[in-house]
Amino acid sequence: MSGDAPGRTLVFDCFSGIAGDMTLSALVDAGASLGDVRDELDRLGLPPFALATERVTRGGLSALHLLVTLSEERTYQPDQMREMVERARFAPRVQQRVFAAIDALAAGEAAAHRTDSPHLHEAGGVDAMIDIAGTMLALESLDIAEAVCPVVTVGAGTIVKESSHGPLPAAPGPAAAATLQAHGFALRFVEAGHELVTPTGAAILAAVAKPGPAVITLDRTGAGAGTQDPPGRPNALRVFIGTRTPEPGPPVIGGPAAEAPPEARPLPAVPGTTTRELLLLEANIDDMAAALLAHARDQLLEAGAFDAWTEPIGMKKGRAAAKLCALVPVDDEARYTGIFLAETTTLGVRVTPYRRHEANRSVETFITSLGPVRAKVREWQGKRRIAPEFEDVKGLARANNLPAIEVQRRLESELSGR
Repeated sequence: MSGDAPGRTLVFDCFSGIAGDMTLSALVDAGASLGDVRDELDRLGLPPFALATERVTRGGLSALHLLVTLSEERTYQPDQMREMVERARFAPRVQQRVFAAIDALAAGEAAAHRTDSPHLHEAGGVDAMIDIAGTMLALESLDIAEAVCPVVTVGAGTIVKESSHGPLPAAPGPAAAATLQAHGFALRFVEAGHELVTPTGAAILAAVAKPGPAVITLDRTGAGAGTQDPPGRPNALRVFIGTRTPEPGPPVIGGPAAEAPPEARPLPAVPGTTTRELLLLEANIDDMAAALLAHARDQLLEAGAFDAWTEPIGMKKGRAAAKLCALVPVDDEARYTGIFLAETTTLGVRVTPYRRHEANRSVETFITSLGPVRAKVREWQGKRRIAPEFEDVKGLARANNLPAIEVQRRLESELSGR
């Protein structure tokens, strides 16, 4: 995702647990194209399969249920999964998220079975690969920059399930429990007659979501149904998608608003925009190769920074240097500071609070003479500006054997005025 589009925030409402198929179907219900996801999944080289959805009711909740038809069952180990994803050449953020889920899945199994070399069984099946990669592709199509999960509902009691390891507690199972614990998710325990959190569902949460509360301005919602329909509990997952909304400060007592401390004052409103509080992280660096510094910048972008860049600067004694900069969410300062410290030679990171007024924006898919293309749509004061995604420009250039600059010009011409 480019730096001028911060993307959306997604909140997982795991009121009845989470599974991979529930997550993918919830994202499709929220607007992701199942057909586009299906086409992208072909890059993995899985045995032939079919995907469809059906509208069902779970309790009093309308939700989509994912139907997966497999031509054959196979089991993949973590290294095989990673090789498949590398060959697929997904978009960088999709690949990063899929890798993170595979790593979480493997770590959960390793912790559950106290081994350094986990061997996947059900968690490494074809359907698991579809759920994980399909979810990350759907998140990308919805332009999800960050995800939050306030609490995960898990089962409790003596429920067991059969697995390749023999009977296991399913409330939650050992691998899912280890994953949720390792990533700090808050758990709510309830009586349940079936497995509420699967290893795949826990791995997806670990890969893309942060534990904790969120305040968003809601844009869209989706609900994904599990296969079972037990009495007394809607077996489904909901997702809420929108933009981050700054939490209001405490009320000011005993003085006019002008005397309120800065953190308690209301944010200024600019018609047609959303106001966001963010942080600027900076570090001056004079002892790194340019390629490594560019890699650090790319790592910040792939991690979800709103923007990241380098600036040439001059330091003492006339030394040429570069300043690495990143705009990041206020509540994620520690994670991005860690990337600075891990990927560069800097000894410190400066932090400055900023405020940004953002025009309404979205990512839409348009049908053009060269093929479908994703584009950023900016709207302000009744005017739209459409900019094709460059990765799609490159893809269409290859597919049509044309120079990318010509494809860019043709798309801009066709999309003008839409």
